Amino acid sequence: MLLLLLMVTGCANYLLNQEGLEMMEEGNYKVGLSKLAEASAAQPRNATYRADYLRSLEVTVNQINDQARRENNAGRPDASKELYQKVISIDPDNYRAKLGLEELAVAQQHAAAIKSIEDLLRSGNIEAAQLALKPVLLENPDDEKAIMLQRYIAKKVSSSQEYSIALQSKFKKPINLQFSNASVKLVFEALSRTSGINILLDRDVKGSLKTTVNVQDVSVEDTIDIILMQNKLEKRILNENSVFIYPKTPAKLKEYQELKIRSFHLVNADAKQMLVMIKTLLKSKDLYVHEKTNSLIMRDTPEAIRLAEKIIADQDGTNPEVMLEVEVLEVSSSRLSELGIKLPDQISFAPIPSNSVKGLTVDDLKRGLGGGEFSVSSISTILNMQLQDSDVNMLASPRIRVRNREKAKILIGDRVPVITETTVSSTGGATPTTNVNYLDVGLKLEVEPDIHADLEVGIKLNLEVSNITRDIIVGNTLAYQVGTRKVSTTLRLRDGETQVLAGLINNEDRNVSNKIPGLGQMPVLGRLFSSQRDDGKKTEIILSITPRIIGNVRLPEYGEMEFWSGTSSSLRSKAINLMTVDAESAEEIDFGMGRPYPGQLQSNKAVPVTNAKAPIVVSGEPILEMSWLGPMQAKKGAKVNLTLNGQSEKGFHGLSFVVNYDPNALKINEVKEGNYWKNSNVVPKFTKFINSKKGQIVVDVTQPVGQGNTKGKGSLTTLNFEVIDSYAQSAITVTSVMPIDDSGTGYTATAPKPHNLRLRK
Repeated sequence: MLLLLLMVTGCANYLLNQEGLEMMEEGNYKVGLSKLAEASAAQPRNATYRADYLRSLEVTVNQINDQARRENNAGRPDASKELYQKVISIDPDNYRAKLGLEELAVAQQHAAAIKSIEDLLRSGNIEAAQLALKPVLLENPDDEKAIMLQRYIAKKVSSSQEYSIALQSKFKKPINLQFSNASVKLVFEALSRTSGINILLDRDVKGSLKTTVNVQDVSVEDTIDIILMQNKLEKRILNENSVFIYPKTPAKLKEYQELKIRSFHLVNADAKQMLVMIKTLLKSKDLYVHEKTNSLIMRDTPEAIRLAEKIIADQDGTNPEVMLEVEVLEVSSSRLSELGIKLPDQISFAPIPSNSVKGLTVDDLKRGLGGGEFSVSSISTILNMQLQDSDVNMLASPRIRVRNREKAKILIGDRVPVITETTVSSTGGATPTTNVNYLDVGLKLEVEPDIHADLEVGIKLNLEVSNITRDIIVGNTLAYQVGTRKVSTTLRLRDGETQVLAGLINNEDRNVSNKIPGLGQMPVLGRLFSSQRDDGKKTEIILSITPRIIGNVRLPEYGEMEFWSGTSSSLRSKAINLMTVDAESAEEIDFGMGRPYPGQLQSNKAVPVTNAKAPIVVSGEPILEMSWLGPMQAKKGAKVNLTLNGQSEKGFHGLSFVVNYDPNALKINEVKEGNYWKNSNVVPKFTKFINSKKGQIVVDVTQPVGQGNTKGKGSLTTLNFEVIDSYAQSAITVTSVMPIDDSGTGYTATAPKPHNLRLRK
């Protein structure tokens, strides 16, 4: 009964295993694998069931994973995700499927990031787009959309300038500055009041430092850089509104200069070579190479890291490969003819010995001469009538895929053993030793491609065809005589061009005649007494080679091949260019007298007021808080009212501020006075200046001196815009805010966040 039970169980498991295999062939992977797993679990020691299950599982998940990868490459991420999830349901621990799902999630994040980057570019915010694009390229350097956006941004940004995270609107303001042999501290104080930038000085910045500056319509940033360069100073930007100045000495640089760590995961370039290159060009010291991951870790200043990024981006380009299609043809032909009568060329006579044991004696010789008893060798005549032709073609057609500037070798033939025996003498006697060396015989091909930027391939080629002609045995040593033909050359072919190398010809003609002297030399009749053998052999080797480039050969962009790097003592990713700001833009506000303050605007135009004294700005808590009130979205053609509100508990007497907007998206129709000063004793003077071309509004509100400060809250101004184009988002910002009290002292204010208006069609 037990035996019968085992037999029934074994049959059931066998049928279960067979059903699983049949379902696998029909494509029902899930049920088929379930049955195979059940059969294997029922008989864990059955190696056949276990092998069937594991093999079917591996084949199935690999096929689905490959299909998921193809779907993702074809731009169908949803279908790819469904297939990866199917693999997880079959094999929950499958690493490829888990990794594929993670890649899809990252790709989805990148797609959302790229969409936001495109919105930023449409709104003209190139700096923010550049910063948002950087992590996408770091995580996926092959993202095609990210690469296209990078090229677009590179074209927008001048090759001699790079936008920086710190270069906000206040740093870009135009300024007119004239100082002759003035104290550096005094100049920085004037710059601070003029631009609204907080300039902090290190205690070791000497008051005796003097500078001479005469610039017209130059940005604040470039002006600061010129003053620093003149006095061996350095800056550290703390935020978009603050700069710290300190002496450019090794000790101060070590103390204040912030360092970053950057990991470069190289794809094609060698990390050791990149280390030497960066050390040589940038003088960086803190570098480390992780050979296992072919990565380079660098710790240096942000400027040095930006330069290293450009260098590595240029050098770590795609390394293409070459598929070499090679055909080697050996054409061999032979012709053998042997005609005529071959007569014996010798006859031998020998006396017959009387006693075979004793051998031949003198008596035997006498007896043979007297009686004619001699033995005669065999006399035979051969009629030769042979004509043989043969043609041999030996063809080898390998396809070799090889990386650029790497060697590839092929051997089609045999490795023939060469055996040698040597005897080594020792105290115990002579000891024989057998050595076996191998000789490569056949077709040997060695190629090394060099891909050029013009899609031509230089090929170093070595071809050798050899064969064994005869064996040579000397004592206990076996050697071979090898016939060989060898060619070495360098070619340069275009992608897909075929070159044929021929002319390696070996031609042999051998003629042998066997004739009877006299009779065989007679004309015509001599052919009856002779035999003629003609043997001719001709061999030619023909080689054809066709290179096909696999992968893209991309020339770097101009910005990747040439860029600024600063001076020998100071690295900079851009040059100090005193680029003149548009004169019309500089005319709006006279930055040479300081930023606009109440009472500076006259006749609806910003002009210098020589008899006006700029207020002394008092630092501390802001006395005015500002906020926007208005719609968050609008359609093209619609009119939008935005109100700028203010609230002040301490109160202020006058106010000036600047509103910036995008003139390509919005058109300003009206700037109205607000109701904040309704509690004032007198009606304030409300002055406005509009530059519709630049998208800038300057507002100046003043009251007569002695009227006191106005407290409370209300609207400072109302702006009426018309939407003239549909943008993803357009920002309206407030800058250069300065409230003053009745004594003429200036205070700080809290400017509102940019009002982001979504514009739809």
